[in-house]
Amino acid sequence: MRLIAAAVLGLSAAPDEARMAERQVAALTEMVRAVNAGDAAAYARLYDVDATITIPGSPALEGRRAIEDYEKDLLREFPGARLGFYAVWQHGPVAAVHYAVNGRTPAGRSMGHEGLLFYRFLPSGLIADERRYLDSLTPMAQLGALGPVPARPLPTLPGGLEAHTATGSPSEGENVALVRASLAALDSKDEGAFLAGIADDAVLDELIEPQPSPGRRNVGAWFERWTRAIPDARSEITGIFGAGAFVLVELVVSGTLDGPLGPIPAANKRFAVHRAAIFQVKGGRLAGISAFMNGKEIAQAVGRWPPPLGK
Repeated sequence: MRLIAAAVLGLSAAPDEARMAERQVAALTEMVRAVNAGDAAAYARLYDVDATITIPGSPALEGRRAIEDYEKDLLREFPGARLGFYAVWQHGPVAAVHYAVNGRTPAGRSMGHEGLLFYRFLPSGLIADERRYLDSLTPMAQLGALGPVPARPLPTLPGGLEAHTATGSPSEGENVALVRASLAALDSKDEGAFLAGIADDAVLDELIEPQPSPGRRNVGAWFERWTRAIPDARSEITGIFGAGAFVLVELVVSGTLDGPLGPIPAANKRFAVHRAAIFQVKGGRLAGISAFMNGKEIAQAVGRWPPPLGK
């Protein structure tokens, strides 16, 4: 896999940090190779024997054997699946990775989705734990399992991995503060304050929706959809760090689903779900937001799971 380094490792990082960053990239490169070769055993060997994978909306995978068995099942369900990584953001032992995967069922039906992974690496370079943010409803819609609802197109697989390493610079701290303020404005339903931090040509991609929202006007329309669907939404940040022009965030969002959210109809029930996002800052404003959460987890929480398949 081609590596485009956003920072020259070893110049701005301590030797141990540089080695950790190199080991992370090596592991991710091998992960793509293993998945695309259909080698579940090689994939699992990248994880510590006691590693855990958490996928909101599904049971956790405990231990290397469970991880290998799960990967075998996926490769059997979608033979020839192709994985690619767009970018990795590195902060010591923590790495966040934006990925895409495309595949086909044995019957030839196509599906694909994007997701965001948060890893914690051990000094050895093995993965100790992973938190995986994806939308299970996206491939279901593509395969026709949700009936006549708009389906998100298959993602274009990346040709290389961009690496962004946190430096602890003042600008990274300013970017984190901007993201915190934007999330606070969203929770308080202060549209003016939220849009004040959005660039004119910003793109907000809510991955549970069938398409991105380009431009400040469309971002404003997304704001209206979100606040109507969850008027009492509250976001608890569980993890956040800046790396260059980007900010990576993990959250727990709670509220009442009073309106439709993506393909999930209103339920007038409270829920709490896991969410993650990539924010890109340009010129002191947010130029890009990609937000990931599992519609399956929301549907389970509000009593809308399983969905009425094929209707």
